[in-house]
Amino acid sequence: LKIFLCSIIINIFLISFSYAELIKKIKIVGNDRISNETILMFSKININDDINNSDLNDILKTLYETNFFKNISLNFTSNILEIKVIENPIIQNIVYEGIKSNKIKDLIVKNSKLKSRSSYDDLILKNDLKQIKIELKNLGYFFPLIETYIEDLNNNKINLTYNIDLGEKAKIKKISFIGDKKFKDKK
Repeated sequence: LKIFLCSIIINIFLISFSYAELIKKIKIVGNDRISNETILMFSKININDDINNSDLNDILKTLYETNFFKNISLNFTSNILEIKVIENPIIQNIVYEGIKSNKIKDLIVKNSKLKSRSSYDDLILKNDLKQIKIELKNLGYFFPLIETYIEDLNNNKINLTYNIDLGEKAKIKKISFIGDKKFKDKK
């Protein structure tokens, strides 16, 4: 029984490593701003590394986590790893329209993840919009209307505009105590 279990474990070990192949060449296609060296650094791969499907998935995951790329595809054939990328555009300027108060504008800018000169990502924009609404609600603006506009520029750059209508600020007009009459309404 021990010999049988040992042979099964050895076979599983050998099978899992039999699918790994050696990288002889790495070809990077589609990058414009981001250098090949930067992509290789984030992917954590080198020539003469053994690679399998799990490694390819890890490469995809780490490259997407950089938020530099809109799309990434990997192709590994004949010991050549091809990495195809489409870069996210760079935000040239961010404009906040409709807010007159510098205090409110500074609070929104401080808590936003998207900044000028950073990579644009739709998911980060959605999260920033949620955060802006939370900040405005904390200030008493419970029904703000926020629209975003993206202006495409040349060289894969964009301008991002937030058009914010704060609406009416919620105000407390009167506080009434109900129940025990230890305090009168006038106090």
